[in-house]
Amino acid sequence: MKQLFMEERRRWILDRLNQQGRVSVSELSDDLSVSAVTIRQDLSALETDNLLKRTHGGAVKVGTSAVGDEPELSYDLRRHKQSDEKIALGKAASALIEDGSAIAIDASTTVCSIIPYLNDLDSLSIVTNNLMVTEMLLSNAGVEVLLPAGKLRRDSYSIIGNPASLPDINLNIGFVSAWGISGQAGLTEVNQDEMQMKKGLLSRCLTKVLLVDSSKWGQIAAYTYAYPSDIDIILTTNRVDRSQIEQIHHPDIRIIPV
Repeated sequence: MKQLFMEERRRWILDRLNQQGRVSVSELSDDLSVSAVTIRQDLSALETDNLLKRTHGGAVKVGTSAVGDEPELSYDLRRHKQSDEKIALGKAASALIEDGSAIAIDASTTVCSIIPYLNDLDSLSIVTNNLMVTEMLLSNAGVEVLLPAGKLRRDSYSIIGNPASLPDINLNIGFVSAWGISGQAGLTEVNQDEMQMKKGLLSRCLTKVLLVDSSKWGQIAAYTYAYPSDIDIILTTNRVDRSQIEQIHHPDIRIIPV
């Protein structure tokens, strides 16, 4: 790209931000062929004009949240946030599971809310990196739990590592959640290892289902693991503002408020 004048460069940055929802200093520096110092000066000036919001290593659109604004909470703290919505989502998701199915469950507390509703199934195989799932199903002999190899991530009660170590089987349906969902950045997570495991799980699923409570809409974290168009069904709650849902409208996605 040819060198741009300052105003042209800043308009270019805003256009990129509107397209993606977030930008990074390193990517802008490479794309615009200017130093990281120059990009940081541009972002600071644009933030002063309330045209964007600075984050660690980049910026997001005004009105969105990003990593650094809120740290990732421990599993125990997260399981109590929006607990009534998670219960409703878990119950609705369980209705999509047929006896004898093979399913995927990620390491989120939201998706873990499905487990109490599986007791009536006689036969089920679950591929998961969620150790809380294994604990909750210890007494259920009708459920086979398959785990990846890797290392323990204590804060999330999960196994992280090489997604290739996930059991190489075709799964009827997969359930994931996200730290944030937006039309610009898609489905995002704060931890890169968790993001990779989610991508690995989804790649094995014939039907992909996202469970997100009302607090996740419009939020953007550092790592995108999928886009709304990659998902078949989105289960959310009727507390979500309709304008947020319209931002990710796609003819192939079923969005079901519960």
